[in-house]
Amino acid sequence: MRVPARILVVRLSSLGDILHTLPAYQSLRRAFPHSEIGWLVEKRTSFLLSVVSGIDSLHVIDTRGPRETPWAPRRWLPILRTMRELRRRRYDLAIDFQGLLKTALLSRLSGAPRRIGFGISLVRERPAHWFYNRVLGKDEPPGHVVDLNLSLAGLAGVAPAAESIRFQPGAPDVEAVNSLLRKAQLSEYAVINPGGGWKTKIWKTDKYGAVVRALHDRLQLPVVITTGPGEEWMFERIACHCGPANPVHAHVPFLQLIPLYARARLVIAGDTGPLHLACALGTPVVGLYGPTSPHRNGPWHTRSEVVYRELPCSFCYGRTCPTQNECMDLEIAEVFEAVCRCLGKAG
Repeated sequence: MRVPARILVVRLSSLGDILHTLPAYQSLRRAFPHSEIGWLVEKRTSFLLSVVSGIDSLHVIDTRGPRETPWAPRRWLPILRTMRELRRRRYDLAIDFQGLLKTALLSRLSGAPRRIGFGISLVRERPAHWFYNRVLGKDEPPGHVVDLNLSLAGLAGVAPAAESIRFQPGAPDVEAVNSLLRKAQLSEYAVINPGGGWKTKIWKTDKYGAVVRALHDRLQLPVVITTGPGEEWMFERIACHCGPANPVHAHVPFLQLIPLYARARLVIAGDTGPLHLACALGTPVVGLYGPTSPHRNGPWHTRSEVVYRELPCSFCYGRTCPTQNECMDLEIAEVFEAVCRCLGKAG
């Protein structure tokens, strides 16, 4: 296969899925150092890609607007402008890592003559595979989504890249984190991110509090607790169960998690964007899993541990649960043992 002069990566959202696509992007960047690489991304998640090294062009699109008011021409004009911009770039290869009908169609409308995507058994919406002229076949047995994305990039003739993703956060974000750590007098610390997006992914706050106490009392390791929008209550509830451990609250924007997590000894979290960010940075991770499969969506580097319960209903990917979230009833001792193993790998 000839070297493509211009490559378009198509992965619109979400933050976790974009992070799962970055190793494949890194493989493309390493294999084709002189090629122009652009990325088509949703407006709401484009901020993350703005700090990823090596992306030549970001093509930002808002597909929510037309879905909300499809009869309003003003909602469609920005999409038409983005498509004209893509065609002016004259991409000769588009790789759709999302597998939706809309992403497959956008790949086709980009004008790229060569289009790679998932086959009929792997696309999320079956008609999507009609728009590709080279497809990745059946994933059997199902593997990790990062490996799946790497295999898709492999159809372009690249080898997997086994390295941390290079981020370039802005100086104000780095200084904000440095200031937080100076104020708390922290040099070494662990991070807990208790949020989950779905209620079914969230571990109990009193159990997180017990882990904070164990880190403080048994390992002399202070803890920073990060929360996203609307999650401040989680810190307050965890702090009630920490005794004298006094965790530090970092209610910070997502991009400030980059310098914060990069300096952490480890990160403890559920299946969320922050956990996958820590993986991308190469920071050791303890993942707490319930409704989603750690084999498919877990941490993807060797300096990680996963704690989960395998039940008859495991890995249902449900956002609600009729059994009161039994799969997330993880033992405190089991989580702390995973933390100790993870810190041993980090050392």
